[in-house]
Amino acid sequence: MRPMDPVRVRFAPSPTGYLHVGGGRTALFNWLYARHHKGTFILRIEDTDRTRSTDEAIEQIFASLRWLGLDWDEVYRQTDRFDRHREVAAELTRRGAAYEKDGALWFRIPRDGATTVHDLLAGDVTVQHTELKDLVILRSDATPTYNFACVVDDHDMGITHVIRGAEHLNNTPKQLLIYEALGWTPPAFAHVPLILGPDRTKLSKRHGAGSVLDYDQRGILPEALVNFLARLGWSHGDQEVFTRDELVALFDLPGVNTSAAVFDEEKLLWLNHEWLRRLDPHRLGDLLADRIVGRGVADRATVEAAGRDKLARAAVLLRERGKTLVEMADRARPYLPGPIPLPDDALDLFTSDVRAALRILAVRVGELDDPTAHGFETALRQVADERGLPLKTLAPAVRVAVTGSRVGPGLFDVLAVAGPEIVAARVEAAAQEDRS
Repeated sequence: MRPMDPVRVRFAPSPTGYLHVGGGRTALFNWLYARHHKGTFILRIEDTDRTRSTDEAIEQIFASLRWLGLDWDEVYRQTDRFDRHREVAAELTRRGAAYEKDGALWFRIPRDGATTVHDLLAGDVTVQHTELKDLVILRSDATPTYNFACVVDDHDMGITHVIRGAEHLNNTPKQLLIYEALGWTPPAFAHVPLILGPDRTKLSKRHGAGSVLDYDQRGILPEALVNFLARLGWSHGDQEVFTRDELVALFDLPGVNTSAAVFDEEKLLWLNHEWLRRLDPHRLGDLLADRIVGRGVADRATVEAAGRDKLARAAVLLRERGKTLVEMADRARPYLPGPIPLPDDALDLFTSDVRAALRILAVRVGELDDPTAHGFETALRQVADERGLPLKTLAPAVRVAVTGSRVGPGLFDVLAVAGPEIVAARVEAAAQEDRS
């Protein structure tokens, strides 16, 4: 690489399955490096394995990157470049660097000497040529193999930096030899250390790590996953929470760790909670609305009837305890119309004295002029005083009647968000419940 070349990096996934979190981190590091240096981020679909590559997987890669907010400047498919690959393979044959055997074309590894990879993260890695074997560059059906196609494409696309996982480091000496045989200048290489599971083995599904879009289904915000992936192997002092703009401003290769990162699910949930707390309430309410419908908590018509303002207010309460959008959606039923059954383990709260007070409260709530938290508190205290009940006796029954749970956010805030109509209906229904 020439020092003054504008930065051009690529993310080059193979579309043989979903984009997992390790691939997501590789994409993010390349995107951040390009944006930090005001360079170009290229998405290249490496679909030369035609027996395993699928259009569905390609669409899933696109969807995953869009959800993460990683926009690309150029996009290519390797299968569109087969003619170019064959042209370069023919040139290697003319130069005596490739030969045909068993219908395939093989690249000839020099028998003497060694090749050194000057890696920006791992340092110098030297491999003796006696440790390498000749490699196929064109299969018998004339399709290119990975090590060959990526060299041709990286050269033709002007890639200045190849930032990829450490598992590719053993491929690099072979690729450098192909560059040398063609008289091409190779890019700079930076092999990012692996992501490990909590047991210090290579991250896999058994650690709970799935596809990028699985995290969307689990209620993780893209801002949180981007933040989490950036911190998996990169740091800037002791800072943990980063906006996208901060990451672009601060990310560079010297900040990438040279040791493996450990995938910590609890840290991801903590970051997600932090990002839930930072989101604009109306945007969070919109996300919550979609999740409520998707989880079957309520139908679209019910959610739309509640209105954006109410959902935003509900979201602010729900995010106090919810670490994911899924948790928030599953706890959103109290704020939407419809009955809520009383749990059997809370029926002891509804004595005859309490039910009598609830009947009065239902009427008062229905006539409430001040449907704020203060207004509900005032009404509840007045009814408790009139009926000679301690507030600590009446309030838990009201909470269970309205929410179906003994615990949750501040009771009067819950009542204010649910609104007089819902509160009155549920309190009245609880007052009529008698299983004695």
